[in-house]
Amino acid sequence: MKKLILLLILLFSYYNDSAVSFTNSTVNVERIQEKWIEHEREMKLMHMIEEIEFQSEIKIPDYVDIKYIEFAYDQAKELKLPIRTVFRLMYKESNFRDTVVSRVGAYGFMQLMPDTRKYYGNILNVDSLFVDENQKNIYIGMNMLKILYDYWTSRGNSNEYSWYLTLASYNAGKGKVIKYQGIPPYKETVDYVYFILREHRNPIEYTASIDKNYNLYDYENQNKNGT
Repeated sequence: MKKLILLLILLFSYYNDSAVSFTNSTVNVERIQEKWIEHEREMKLMHMIEEIEFQSEIKIPDYVDIKYIEFAYDQAKELKLPIRTVFRLMYKESNFRDTVVSRVGAYGFMQLMPDTRKYYGNILNVDSLFVDENQKNIYIGMNMLKILYDYWTSRGNSNEYSWYLTLASYNAGKGKVIKYQGIPPYKETVDYVYFILREHRNPIEYTASIDKNYNLYDYENQNKNGT
């Protein structure tokens, strides 16, 4: 019923804009189908952004190309990675800026080191994919998360603790996690893991913070400063 109503609205709008052409008194069906497909895609992207922002408590910035958000979302779904975890990690790593380069040379949305990109790029055969470099960066980072998670769960760790170890490994390196038999005692790593895995806030509190264009990181810093 909803689709029928939307189709009628499109037809009405299409007619008013003089976008409907008649050939032998027949509506240009192909053009209407194109508009319908375009409308369906816009609705899909809108719902996707709403889900990501609610799950992660992070606003997707306007400056990021939506195709990279969609690619990351699809990869997370395919690899069965939590949406909240993936997008909080991307925010923490690069704030969704593909041009960010760290002081040690990590780059891109997922902040990959060049050697890491090369190693996993070969394993995953990413250069055979019909995607651009930013999508390859996301693809490698996502698969690294999956590989690390599978590594820690295969050693008998619970799902929750495996994610602690996975994120600590992504940030500090798996070798450091093995060395310290848990999250390394580095403030950066501890804060990183806490930021990504902290529980979802009360929906009312979350809605108020989003209305003020806050994100999780800003909210925590303000609370620490007593403001």
